[in-house]
Amino acid sequence: MKNIKIYLILILIAIIAVFLILNNNTKLNSENINIPEVPIITDRIEKIEITPNSTFGGLMGDNGVPGTVTQAILEASEEVYDLTKIRTDRSLDLYYDINTDEFKKLAYQIDTEEELFVTLINNEWLAEKKAIPYEIRLRISEGTIATSMYQVALDQDIDIRAIIELADAYQWTIDFAIDPRVGDTFKFIYEERYRDGQYVMPGKIFASKYINDGTEHRIYYFEEHEENKGYFDPDGNSVQKMFLKAPIQYKYISSGFTTGLRCLEAFNLCTNHRAIDYAAPLGTPIRVVGDGTVVFAGWNSGGYGNFTSIRHNGTYTTNYAHQSKIIVKYGQKVVQGDIIGYVGSTGLSTGSHLHYEMVKNGVKIDPRYEILPPGEKIKEENMERYNSEIEEWKNQLN
Repeated sequence: MKNIKIYLILILIAIIAVFLILNNNTKLNSENINIPEVPIITDRIEKIEITPNSTFGGLMGDNGVPGTVTQAILEASEEVYDLTKIRTDRSLDLYYDINTDEFKKLAYQIDTEEELFVTLINNEWLAEKKAIPYEIRLRISEGTIATSMYQVALDQDIDIRAIIELADAYQWTIDFAIDPRVGDTFKFIYEERYRDGQYVMPGKIFASKYINDGTEHRIYYFEEHEENKGYFDPDGNSVQKMFLKAPIQYKYISSGFTTGLRCLEAFNLCTNHRAIDYAAPLGTPIRVVGDGTVVFAGWNSGGYGNFTSIRHNGTYTTNYAHQSKIIVKYGQKVVQGDIIGYVGSTGLSTGSHLHYEMVKNGVKIDPRYEILPPGEKIKEENMERYNSEIEEWKNQLN
């Protein structure tokens, strides 16, 4: 009898132990289970496409927003962004509370970098700009020139906007209308921007090498400080020079710089041509090649037609003739790359082109052969940081 009792006690202990183990494992397993969070939808979003000739007030009214609310939003945002300047390729997103159907927020994408939000907080509309939260992925693209960089982009499935950004990064060094040669190669590292899992656009170029007619040109993006950021060569010299290589995107040079006589039969006129004529379609934007002040903007009766002259400093002035339209005024300050007018054929001109002159110390010179100093070099005390930041880019370009 005693043995039976001991046996029963042992069985009971074993059952209790098994129960405790199983119960404990169940708790552990339940703690390790990742239950996905289901997003709580609190808003209903109405997307209003901005159509040509539409206005902010009109679009808001057409979608049932009271005029008083529209005016309150305009007043709240006027110091942050002027909503009367909305663009036709964008949309207005109106947020409504899903339970009360109260209109509580407006969102508008200002440009590729920022969005405007106007939110109702404590019965007051408040506006703020926020950076667009892109997902950034790095991409490395390369190619060999057979006909043009544009064709390489098509063949290699490279976003043409990335190729344009690459050309802009080299705009002080290479004139992509005349400098590239068959067999030139390039390789560059840049951002691809995604939003909600969808590709949106290319972003910043971090590094590149372009071998033009056997000469290698490398550039790296670096921010030394707020006033000195941009592209630098491997030695820390800024590649941004005082003047751009060309003031427009052109088809070809229709007439080069010459001190000899050039005759225009259409006008029965012979003269020298101390300028560069860039053939380009009517309306092509003209960019000022460097920072300066407008010292003339208007009609020139000497044959130049619509004519603009920019004084850059005590040494250099540049002139832009035969424009279809001038969009700057006398005394206006301009910054390198600003659009100052559009290509035309006014004055003594036989076709659409830009007549471009560079004047140095009062004498017209050939801008293609003028050697210009680079921008601000990275300071010696910052070179270690620069070399450290570009080390990985160097390795990938190699």
